[in-house]
Amino acid sequence: MNLLLMLGGVAVFMFGMKQMSSGLEKSAGSGIRNLFKKFNKNRVFNYGIGIGATALVQSSSATSIMTVGLAHANIVTVKQGSGFILGAKVGTTLTAFIFALSGISKGGFSISNVFAAIAFVGVMIVFSTSNEKLNKIAPFFIGFGMLFIGMEVMENAIGGADSTLSIQLSKVFQYEIMQNPILLVILGILFTAIIQSSSAATGVFIAFLATGVIHSIDQSFFLVMGANIGTCSDGIMASLTTNANGKRIALFHLITSVIGAIMFLIILIIFRTPITNIFESLFPRKPQFSLATFNLIYNGLYTLVLLVFIDPLVNLVTRLVKDKEQELEEVSYIDERFLKTPAVAIEQALRELYDMAILAKENLDRSFASLVNEDMSESKKIAEVEYRIDFLTNKLTSFFIKISSVTKFDGDEKLIGGLHHVTNDIERLGDYAVLLVKETSYMKDNEVKFLDQTKEELSQIYGHISEMFDLGFDAFTRRRTENFRTISNIHKEIKKLISSTRNEHVARLSTGMYPVEVSKSIYSVLFSLQRISDHIVNIAFSIRSTTGSKTEALQAIEKEKK
Repeated sequence: MNLLLMLGGVAVFMFGMKQMSSGLEKSAGSGIRNLFKKFNKNRVFNYGIGIGATALVQSSSATSIMTVGLAHANIVTVKQGSGFILGAKVGTTLTAFIFALSGISKGGFSISNVFAAIAFVGVMIVFSTSNEKLNKIAPFFIGFGMLFIGMEVMENAIGGADSTLSIQLSKVFQYEIMQNPILLVILGILFTAIIQSSSAATGVFIAFLATGVIHSIDQSFFLVMGANIGTCSDGIMASLTTNANGKRIALFHLITSVIGAIMFLIILIIFRTPITNIFESLFPRKPQFSLATFNLIYNGLYTLVLLVFIDPLVNLVTRLVKDKEQELEEVSYIDERFLKTPAVAIEQALRELYDMAILAKENLDRSFASLVNEDMSESKKIAEVEYRIDFLTNKLTSFFIKISSVTKFDGDEKLIGGLHHVTNDIERLGDYAVLLVKETSYMKDNEVKFLDQTKEELSQIYGHISEMFDLGFDAFTRRRTENFRTISNIHKEIKKLISSTRNEHVARLSTGMYPVEVSKSIYSVLFSLQRISDHIVNIAFSIRSTTGSKTEALQAIEKEKK
């Protein structure tokens, strides 16, 4: 029954923590917004604001979530928000000292009972006045009082150090495995991640110390270090729906917390006995103050050290978390340093061009599948890949111009001229992928559908296009002409199939199988497929014709044979 009562005390305590933080956010909201306005490039200043804002709301989770939101909205930079996060770690340590006061009493006077009675003041405000300012403060009073009611219930349920429940619970911490620092840190992480508050977790650890459940204060030190990492879960969850900047703040919070824990874990393992003795001598028979003081020193020291290294840490999270635009605006092979050796620069540009061609074909596959399956789920991906294709087109075109200005060989000049045309052909393939998906969107909006027979005909045409692309890409990358005749024949077959599909469509219209409105979509798709096949031919034949002309390329091959 005492165990059940203790759990009830934990519940009241945790609810009080949430209520108090929520009340502080509402009542101190304008003050926090004013603090945010003072953000600047000075890391120490931002660190101080982090301490102040967190001291106001008494929750590092709340302030880290706020910072993630601010970074997502581009109100603060990642560096500014990172300074704030480090300061928030120190600001939240004030809560531990407030909890530690719950164990202080003189004679019949108990400061804990006085604080608990503040909940009554908050309730009276709610039921007796409609004053807006007072009603904003009331939830804070109720939550603050409930914290100490919960603490009292926990301590009374556990009893003294010689109570049955205390003895049974303390046995858990007396097992040899519970002396393992790493295990204690992991327990602190898990417990805090579950209850979603490092302050609440610290309060529970203080209650355990005050009632003798935890005899060795060094065990509580490791638990608090774990709690410091566990509280990052709030920010991580909040960042899941944000942009890259929000995710970078959450990652910075996690990385710095882990670094701090590792630093102090090593120090405590090496100097465990002397450090424990120092804290025990500072606060004899008041272990809760030892824990609160350690919490302050721990968070203060490691955050100050990391504040010095904030620039490399911010650079690290920026590299680790790339925003979508950054990912799409990256080149894999071309670099101006290669221009010193034009032959190498051309080779690198070709590799970039090959990747661009694969991107275009993959986008065509997505858009055609979208068309025949009447499915728009891939439209966002298609748009992103098209953005990247356009970016690479501009980069490659600029790079080819630079190669032309440094190369001294006529052969290179001719090759570069051909690659300009190939780049344009690949870019056009990407454009037609977008046109196909736009046509799919139009058909869905206007409730227009293709018959199964039409889909089969279109699929047959696209099958030939895929085959021709494979042969053409092989010809372009390997500079081989063996498949030119096959490519030319497939191209002719595609034209025949497109003409046949047009005729079939006219026949279906005349028999009433199709409404007139579908004609626009069918002709648009057939035109796109025709142009796609033309551009693939241009890419393949570009190895023997600067413009990709099929006739010119075949004539060049005949001359080579002679």
